[in-house]
Amino acid sequence: MNEYTLTRLFQGKTRLQLHFISLIALFFLLIYNRRVCPCINGLHVSELIINLLIVFFFQALLREWLFRFAPWQFASASLPRKGYYLSVIVWLVAGVVALNLHLLRYPDFPFGSHLKLLSSYWFLGAGMLAQWEYVLLERAERRLIEKNPAPKKFLESLTRRIMEGYFLFTLVPALVMLLVVLRYVDEKLIGHEVALEIAYFGLFCLAVALLVAALFGKGLHEDTKKMVESLKEIEQGKFSTMLAVNRPDELGEMSNGINLMANGLQQRERIKEAFGRFVAPSVAEEFIEKYVKQENELMLGVQRREVVILMTDIRDFTPLAEAMQPEELTSLLNSYFCEMVAVIQLHGGMVDKFIGDAIMAVFGMVGSEKNPALAAVRAAIEMQDRLKSYNFRNLAQGKPSLRTGIGIHMGEVVAGYIGSTERLEFTVIGTPVNIAARIESKAKLPNPPILFSQEIADKVKGIVPTKHVVKTLLKGYSTEVNLYSVTSI
Repeated sequence: MNEYTLTRLFQGKTRLQLHFISLIALFFLLIYNRRVCPCINGLHVSELIINLLIVFFFQALLREWLFRFAPWQFASASLPRKGYYLSVIVWLVAGVVALNLHLLRYPDFPFGSHLKLLSSYWFLGAGMLAQWEYVLLERAERRLIEKNPAPKKFLESLTRRIMEGYFLFTLVPALVMLLVVLRYVDEKLIGHEVALEIAYFGLFCLAVALLVAALFGKGLHEDTKKMVESLKEIEQGKFSTMLAVNRPDELGEMSNGINLMANGLQQRERIKEAFGRFVAPSVAEEFIEKYVKQENELMLGVQRREVVILMTDIRDFTPLAEAMQPEELTSLLNSYFCEMVAVIQLHGGMVDKFIGDAIMAVFGMVGSEKNPALAAVRAAIEMQDRLKSYNFRNLAQGKPSLRTGIGIHMGEVVAGYIGSTERLEFTVIGTPVNIAARIESKAKLPNPPILFSQEIADKVKGIVPTKHVVKTLLKGYSTEVNLYSVTSI
């Protein structure tokens, strides 16, 4: 069975409540018709009850059938509104049935007597009690969705809902009053002048009430529309949205709440952006998401990953640092780092850390790069090209030029958050990191500025032209390794 059908709303407590409303109408009509119609008042009370019960049971059966097997659909309406439309139909048909029943059983009654019964079903039932049934169906839908979350379909308008109820609960009493006045005129209980006075006053009050309702509805529509638009902007990441808190009611409180939410989300994005300047943006985002999901508890831990490590260092940095003022040195380093980091990130790498004048980058840690070794080698080539342009600009400004060495290796490392709950650092640890650092130390004259291991050479073979440079021992390791470079260097 479809979880979200009108039949699901028309069950249990709601089903009994809808039928009970018809029973309330029965007792009202029992008293009202005996008071306003001498002919009906002449009937024995048991006979009148039987007549009303016949209509009541017909109405109940019709409601049961329509709510279960209605052959038509209101495609653009919500489930409660579909039920409301059916309730109006039930009350209108019940009025016609009551009219014909009385015509058949009491043909001698004046036609006005039958019309009073019809108008009771139409004005009281279809006009007002159907709105009561609508509210019950809305409550039933909310209970159903709480238990079985439904697809998000917003088919109703709060403004329309309020205006509709305001209109009906203003118009129907006015029409009933007008009919009562006309009956009094017909029975010569009041004169035409009094009838006109009452009718004029009633219609004027009705017009003013509808005008006020229209103005109220328009203001409500405008304010709710602004809230919806603001929420859509927030959903799109536009957290600078700001609603005017110009209402002293619940809508004003909601507007203020939306503003506070947008401000909080904007601050969170700024924190994420600032955090991303200290670690890779993807790592920052992942950390924040985990931090929030774990209810702000910092969870330490690592995972094994096969990655590519790129290490680069500035040659002869110590004498350079001694010859420059700290401010000048810092400015030089920052501008150099900006150039190198841009290249690393362009090729999908993640800057793990800055170690003095050195950079440690990781490829294959984030993203979907199929060949991180190739990405690292291409990044190294572009870093050297970018360094040449950087040095050319520096020399034109009277600044020193820089020389760097780059070492690349790959292997299995442990990656994750290292430290204590008070101070964490995301990094990778393992033998490949140490080997990459040792290879980088060999990337100086007479060797080329880019060196990488046999494992890297195998991964880029046939894609990037490479050459064997040297077979050498690395500091701290007893086995000689083959080191390669690209032929274009």
